[in-house]
Amino acid sequence: MKRLFFFTVFCIFLLVSSCTAKLPQEYGVFIGINEGESDRLEQYKLVVIEPSEFSAMHIEKLHAAGKTVYGYLNIGAVEEYRPYYDQFQELFLGVYEDWPDEQWIDVASPKWQNFIIDELGKQYADMGLDGLFLDNTDVFYYRPTEDIFLGLCAIMQGFRKYDLKLIINGGDIFVSKCIEKDIALSLFDGVNQETVFTNIDFENQNYGIQSEEETAYFEKYLAKVKEYGLSVYLLEYGADRSLSSKINAYCSENDFLWYNANGIELR
Repeated sequence: MKRLFFFTVFCIFLLVSSCTAKLPQEYGVFIGINEGESDRLEQYKLVVIEPSEFSAMHIEKLHAAGKTVYGYLNIGAVEEYRPYYDQFQELFLGVYEDWPDEQWIDVASPKWQNFIIDELGKQYADMGLDGLFLDNTDVFYYRPTEDIFLGLCAIMQGFRKYDLKLIINGGDIFVSKCIEKDIALSLFDGVNQETVFTNIDFENQNYGIQSEEETAYFEKYLAKVKEYGLSVYLLEYGADRSLSSKINAYCSENDFLWYNANGIELR
């Protein structure tokens, strides 16, 4: 009888462990990998990738595996490694702090708008992506002028013709102005906010806990974003078990999704 009891307990343990191990995660950001490393996406339902590192055929495979796939697109700055970097040097506005190989770009320029919408946007839409993860609308924080704001709005409107979901990464100043003008939902569908509960020490290359003041600011901001009807995602870095528990509770309460990255490389 005792042997049967322990055998039953052992079977239940194996069953629970198996279910836990295979439990899919809702959201993950992996812009630092290529399709040869796509095993890292296995347990995630909604994933963000770097489209230049994937083929349309591989995106189709990810869809067949039940995944929703968003492509990263930097619309407010240009990284030095991009093949089109030299093509837009006359539009550079300044070096991106903490990212010395990246330049802010004049999004009000028709040359940039046409390229980002009609070339890159079309290329990525044709790959079969479900949506775009749009980075660096913070150029409006760097250069808070009306022409920069209108330039970002024009880019968003241009992407709408591809019938893709659009998530803004960061950009709280831009997003807040769109909400104030009651145009946000016509331009994009959701917001991903980094470092609400964690922070990045670029100088020492490590991760810690965000200040209470910053966390309070972002919580208030994201409450406004949610109330307006936009989806909300969080991207945190190196949260330990205790902090993860706190973030889980916050996101569960607000119906947000979040991802705990190991590092800024997002691998």
